[in-house]
Amino acid sequence: MKHLSLIFLIITFFACKKETAKPEELVTNNDPNIGCTDKFALNFKESAQTEDCSCQYDFQSTLSNVVPESFTQKVLIEEHSGTWCGWCPLSKETIEKLSQNPNIVGVEIHYNDKLTVLDEIFIPLKNVYGYPAWPSGMINRKKSVVGTTTIIGEPDWKTNADALLSKAKTSIGIAVDAKLVGNEVQVFTKTKFLNAENEGKFGIGIYLVEDQVENFPQLNYLSGMSQFKSYAAYYLPGQINDIKHYNVARGAISPIIGGFEIPEKAKKDKVIFPKLFKYNLPASVIKPENCKIVAFVMNEKNEILNVNYCNIGKHSEWN
Repeated sequence: MKHLSLIFLIITFFACKKETAKPEELVTNNDPNIGCTDKFALNFKESAQTEDCSCQYDFQSTLSNVVPESFTQKVLIEEHSGTWCGWCPLSKETIEKLSQNPNIVGVEIHYNDKLTVLDEIFIPLKNVYGYPAWPSGMINRKKSVVGTTTIIGEPDWKTNADALLSKAKTSIGIAVDAKLVGNEVQVFTKTKFLNAENEGKFGIGIYLVEDQVENFPQLNYLSGMSQFKSYAAYYLPGQINDIKHYNVARGAISPIIGGFEIPEKAKKDKVIFPKLFKYNLPASVIKPENCKIVAFVMNEKNEILNVNYCNIGKHSEWN
């Protein structure tokens, strides 16, 4: 009987040890050169030179690790705009209509007005693509299917968006979770490659945008011009004082050119790459509750391969 009691105590002891095991007590990669290279992660490995996509963060996320067999192709329209641009109500209305499709998201990139973000957004884009016309935009930063330019006029946006969305599924996906902690925006992403055939480098770019920005009057050349009767701006005054600017770019949480480099292991071994980004909320933001995150995966040509978005305080799963 004593022997049976002793065996029971031993079994109970080891069972309790297993139930109360902490993540840091689990077995990790024994190679000192391989591990989590992010110094902000809980399991940062100072000796590691090669990222193994194992980083864990102090961020409570409900993003799933169950990955679908394919991802929905989404499109990002980066709209060049300005409150001084009298033709820009054209592009504003077009992007509002196109964005009714949940697989299309638009971001207003302002220049030469009080909504401009010069160093983080306009200049990096200008350095790669040159000065745009106003209004104009880029559709996943791909060359137009009806021309040779990457910066595309508003009349051709739908054609280009439709062409990209005609391939409904893609092998690259990104899931997003976002929170505002005090004055700090925290964005947690999970990136996944479903095949290892993609060559070259890939990066994660992240826009912080503010939706429905008010009190920045918009010049409107469409007012009373008969050829624009199909646009709401035709019926509005030459300066629209009560206009709302949608999804205005307020900052780059991760560089929008090049982006944060995705480690080779994520691509070659097709493992999920988790990453936490932190960014101080800019003073220019008027209503933090209207802010959104637009995160995308780009290749080394800066072409956008897929995009996802969510409101701060929300998350957007794999889809």
